[in-house]
Amino acid sequence: MWKPTALLTALALCNVQLGQATEKKPLKVAAMKKVCALSIEMTKVAAYVGSRLKQLAAEADQLEELASIIAAAVVPKDGSVDQQTATLLILAKELRKQATKKIATSAVDAVRTAERCGFYAGRLTEFVSIFLQSKGSAPAYCIKNSGAAATADNLECIADDAGSEAAPTAETPVDLSGVAAAYAAIAAVDGDLQADSSEHHCGLTVHDSTGDTGYVRNGDATAAIHWGAGMFKTAANKAAAANQWQAKTTASIEASTYATCGAKLSAIETDLGSPTEATQLLKLLNPSSSKWTVLKIKAKAVANKYPEQDVTVAAETLSSIHETIKSFKQTNSQADEANQALAAATLDRLALNEKACQLAVNTSSKGSCQVSKAGAAKCEHKSQTECGKTPGCKWNEAEGKCKLTEDIELDAQKTNQETGGKDGKTEKCAKYGSDKNACEKDSN
Repeated sequence: MWKPTALLTALALCNVQLGQATEKKPLKVAAMKKVCALSIEMTKVAAYVGSRLKQLAAEADQLEELASIIAAAVVPKDGSVDQQTATLLILAKELRKQATKKIATSAVDAVRTAERCGFYAGRLTEFVSIFLQSKGSAPAYCIKNSGAAATADNLECIADDAGSEAAPTAETPVDLSGVAAAYAAIAAVDGDLQADSSEHHCGLTVHDSTGDTGYVRNGDATAAIHWGAGMFKTAANKAAAANQWQAKTTASIEASTYATCGAKLSAIETDLGSPTEATQLLKLLNPSSSKWTVLKIKAKAVANKYPEQDVTVAAETLSSIHETIKSFKQTNSQADEANQALAAATLDRLALNEKACQLAVNTSSKGSCQVSKAGAAKCEHKSQTECGKTPGCKWNEAEGKCKLTEDIELDAQKTNQETGGKDGKTEKCAKYGSDKNACEKDSN
């Protein structure tokens, strides 16, 4: 016969065991859906990086094609070119170099970041997968959905009830903001992070030393177990609470254990982005482009160096160039060899004149320069009358011959510096002609 004291002791022991059991409550499907969402956003990073690198390579090729066609079809055969067209030509070349440089300098870091994002995505999916698989005869399970165990249909990152990972999404995101947003969403509702109120014997959420857990028996697991690379950690003999979720205790993904993924996403967007100028220029190659607005190119918009000054290209100019390119491409699947050679030579001359302009700026007091002509050898041997009528040419009185306008300006700047023009001496001496003594007295 049971003694009253023995009976009370037995009941007390039962209550302790029942108390321990009631701490093994399942996580809620609402929280696990958000973990899946973060995993999926992280897997999209690789698709974004691959897409942007491919796009930059395509843009580089298209910008090179654009420059060649403008030089072959738009620039007059004598090499003369207005400032707007010259700016478009050089801008296309500079943007092509910039796109190529971005691929060379940013690809490795971007791919490494995508790899880390993929790694963490796998850890998060595995967290969800194991909890989903941890179920037995009713009512034992670790993820609850509407009064019953959750199934794979409830979790976007899981393919089946065996916990297989779902196929990667075919979507390529337009940006990478979804990763930080998905991380923040996990902590948005405290109630989603708390364990369900009913007991379903999920030992994966605890590591207590006083009862049966999902890891080891008799208290050998004394430290917290971290799931999903630290997204969720177990507690000692108590139901899961919001503060066991990293997204709740560490608000920014950039400061979390996922920092090698999340902290570099903004830099990737910047490093692999397409300049607005490139997008606008490439409309010229699109046969279906029809609406044109003024193109304003700010000084040093490209690689912090080009153009020297703000340049405005009229909508009518863009429309005219577009029609010329469209017609050229319809009748020339590829420019013939002569046109290709002319285009290459024109681009080379523009590049040479750009360097000459910069040299003039560096060796004189001139604030800036703007290349406006390709500088073909078209002025030599022309009479004074012909010279005055030829764009890009100017009669040089001192030498008595026709020369490129840029050459005359550079000669004048060079002479001005060599004779002390920067301190005003040249201007003072001009009125004395060849009387050097009078000039010297005036200067002294």
